[in-house]
Amino acid sequence: MPQHLSPVATCIQPDHFYPNGCTTERQCETGMPLHPAQDPYATRGIPVFRPSMEEFQDFEAYMEKVQVWGARSGIVKIIPPPEWYCRAKVAFLTY
Repeated sequence: MPQHLSPVATCIQPDHFYPNGCTTERQCETGMPLHPAQDPYATRGIPVFRPSMEEFQDFEAYMEKVQVWGARSGIVKIIPPPEWYCRAKVAFLTY
């Protein structure tokens, strides 16, 4: 695998693909997550990501990891962690 396609360094795996709900249980023989360029099923639908609050804190860094899937499918969906909704609601209500 070329270094620029290192699966761990450049991307993360989607939680599932919309609308069919397929998960990303498929991994390569090494047990490492697949890069979308090596995943023949990468076009199953829209990749949906569910970051943890820790991952979501640095949204730009998270988007850089997700970008490879967006480049492959044309779009991605990111569902913010539940804690983020609480913060947004409190900020809205106190504004």
